Formats: sequence, C-alpha cells, structure tokens
Amino acid sequence: IHKYNSRYIRTQSATMKLSIRTYTYFILAIIACLSLQVVAEVQECAAGDAPGSCEDPSCPSRPHIVRCAGKFLDTNFNKKLERAELETAINALPWYSRSVLKIIGSIDKIMKKCDADGDDAIGMETDMPATEETCLASCFKRKAFKAAFFPECTE
Repeated sequence: IHKYNSRYIRTQSATMKLSIRTYTYFILAIIACLSLQVVAEVQECAAGDAPGSCEDPSCPSRPHIVRCAGKFLDTNFNKKLERAELETAINALPWYSRSVLKIIGSIDKIMKKCDADGDDAIGMETDMPATEETCLASCFKRKAFKAAFFPECTE
C-alpha cells in the first residue's frame, strides 16, 4: 500500500538524501584528518629532524641506505664496502633472503654497478655518489637491500 503513497516516497527520498549527505560529510572529515596528519609529518621533517627520521619505509633513499650500509656492513670502518665484507654479509643471510638478493644481482654485478673506480670496494663517499644511476637506483632494489641486511636501521 505504501508503494503508491506519494508522502511515503518523498519521505524515503529525503531520508536517502540525508544519509548520502551524512556519508559524504563523514568521508570529507576523514580526508581532512588524514591531510592534517600528512602536513604535520611533512612539517616535522622540514623542521630539521635527525637524518633518516623521516624516511619513507616504502622507498628508502640512497643516502639512508649508504648510512645504514656503513653502520652495519662496513666491518673495518674504512668507509668502503669491500668485496669480502659484502660476501660475508650475503653468506650470513638465510637461504630465502639470498634468493631475494638475486633481484639486485650477484656480488660481481653489484661491484660492477656500484664500484665506479674499480678498486674492488664500494666507497661510501666516492663511489656511491658517482653511481647514482646504476647502483640501487630503484626503490624496489633499495627496499630489498635494506630488508635483507638492516631492516631496523634508522640512520
């Protein structure tokens, strides 16, 4: 009987419009809150926080990776990642992590891409800036490298 009652139809239409309007305001409020959170994080990073404190975990920067490699992989502290240090670090990984590193390449490929001067050591201050286009150039490779060797690094 209510199907044909125009008053009932108008009431249902107004209720539906109200619920759509309420839903829209709710979504806009969530977007505004998220935007404020992002702006606050950007302002914190711009305020000059310590290096690495504003790193994006989904895409670590090359300087972040270099700092972490220096801290965790450079065992003789000469600011170079030598072939032996790299081999030791890779051999210490579980077998399943070594397979992920095949994405980055073998030790020979890593040295070819990252050792600009050919001295069989990747200089953190010399080779890394010179090989920006070839060594750990993609977010995916940097993320895989960090996850394998120093997942908790916050340098």
